Amino acid sequence: MPRKHSRSEILGTLLRAGIYLRPYRRQLISVFLLIILVSLFSLVFPTLGGWIIDFVNGKRPTKSIWLLDLIVPKTASGWSAIVPLLVFNAFLLFLRASALLTRNHLMQTTGMRVTCDLRIAIFSHLQKLSLKFYEERQTGRIVVRVTEDAGSMHQLVTGASVSLIGDLTMALGVLILLFDLNWQLALTTFIFVPLFVINYFWHRRRMRFESRRHRRNWSRVVGFLNERIANNRVVRAFATEQDEEIIFRGGIQADFTHFNRVQWRNTLMGATAELLSGLGSLTATGLGVYLIIHGRFSIGDLFAFLGYLTLLYGPIVRVFEANAVIQTGVTSMERIFAILDTKPHIPDNDTLPEFPRMEGKVEFKEVSFGYRIGQATLDHVNFTVQPGEMIALVGASGAGKSTVITLLSRFYDPTAGQVLIDDRPIADYNVQSVRRQIGIVMQDNILFSGTLEENIRYGRPSASHDEVIAAARAANAHEFILQLRNGYDSRVGERGVSLSGGQRQRVAIARVLLKDPRILILDEATSALDSQAEKLIQDATEKLMRNRTAIVIAHRLSTVVNANRILVMEQGRIVDFGRHSELLARPGLYRDLYQLQFAERSES
Repeated sequence: MPRKHSRSEILGTLLRAGIYLRPYRRQLISVFLLIILVSLFSLVFPTLGGWIIDFVNGKRPTKSIWLLDLIVPKTASGWSAIVPLLVFNAFLLFLRASALLTRNHLMQTTGMRVTCDLRIAIFSHLQKLSLKFYEERQTGRIVVRVTEDAGSMHQLVTGASVSLIGDLTMALGVLILLFDLNWQLALTTFIFVPLFVINYFWHRRRMRFESRRHRRNWSRVVGFLNERIANNRVVRAFATEQDEEIIFRGGIQADFTHFNRVQWRNTLMGATAELLSGLGSLTATGLGVYLIIHGRFSIGDLFAFLGYLTLLYGPIVRVFEANAVIQTGVTSMERIFAILDTKPHIPDNDTLPEFPRMEGKVEFKEVSFGYRIGQATLDHVNFTVQPGEMIALVGASGAGKSTVITLLSRFYDPTAGQVLIDDRPIADYNVQSVRRQIGIVMQDNILFSGTLEENIRYGRPSASHDEVIAAARAANAHEFILQLRNGYDSRVGERGVSLSGGQRQRVAIARVLLKDPRILILDEATSALDSQAEKLIQDATEKLMRNRTAIVIAHRLSTVVNANRILVMEQGRIVDFGRHSELLARPGLYRDLYQLQFAERSES
């Protein structure tokens, strides 16, 4: 349940939302004017009906005669008076229908245009935010900001605006006309309005409580369902299908119970409202008949009075209900503005120059970095990679290997020191122009839902089909792709779940190779492959790495024996470096790691 906002918070958020809506002010002003116009048209019809009834009874109405005189000549009576009123009524019906059609169409399209533009703005801003932003937040919560919270702007434009402007206009207009018809009768029947409002809030408060219980239970059911479907293999492996069904059945049964309670409360509220409305109309009818008998009221006036009375209760309740819509909208807008106010950790400044075509020299100068204050992940790291060289980073988990490539890709900036490419600090250039020339194959590669060819072409959409095949061949993926039913048109499913881990890895390698980067980063890129596939990948990458700078992070030291240099890292520092044979010849961390892996392979 969102917290209740103070008036100052609501006004502040609505003011900022108003600033955001400034480009749409012409459409919104037109919507607001049409809302008022439709409400004013609706106020005329009960009076017209009352006039017709009075003329039928041979009596000329005495209320709002300035409008009556414009429609019906003073000397007219009978059909000569009724026909102009019927024609005018029909004319107003067409006008109101046209205004209502225009209002709804313009209101919905404007509201949806605002929502779509807001979603695009949020998504565009999310693309600029750093990895730290995503690491500190759940993916589902971010998605909700783009989908549901942005949709609240549509509710503010289409829902709250209608309630506050249209219903306020209607309620005030009805009250004025009721008191104009007969103030004593209006005061008598007005006592049902507070009862109507009390009934609404009495049941609404309890309905909100039941709704919260229903939503909480349903969220648990949906979460349970998503988790079990995503991890269905684990469920089957442990043979717990029946236990899971019992849990799910209990959640669904609880949802049935909570939903029925909400519906019962809503039905009871509606029935009570109908009863109060009927009692109000009955009271007005009884008193009106009494006034008619004593010659102080006409039948037409009573008809108009009862018509306006039916228009009174709904708008008053909806005006109060608009507060809930505004409260929800303000909460959603606060969440959206919190994202839009988040400054990118790595500013994607379009004013910075494009990085020229890279030669491939990489240099770390006294680079230090920590993901948290006071905890150094890298500590005064220095190394240089010449164009065309292949270097390897090895070390125990947490030594800082992946952080090196994270800084090189500029997902983060170092807290001290500089990262240079071709002797140029990468912080001085547009970040996108740097990343476009770097290719990365991660340990856990994600494929997008779509075809295999679309996934391979992701890094270079303009690539031809032959180029896609060439990249797949180089990554040892072509053969298994051809064995699939639809070949390169095979759909891989969300996150590539229809492929094995080794197949996903090879598709990801093909994707990066097609990009043809000047600097190639392989982060444990062969960890998901068996020995045979790993050997084929190594042979292919050795050819493709020619004239490219390659930085390889490998858990299996056997994959980096041909590296020009191997950097041995421990606790954020480079503690040793050299070729494989040199490092193996002297005591140190590298030899210890190599002997440990050799012993593990011997045991297996």
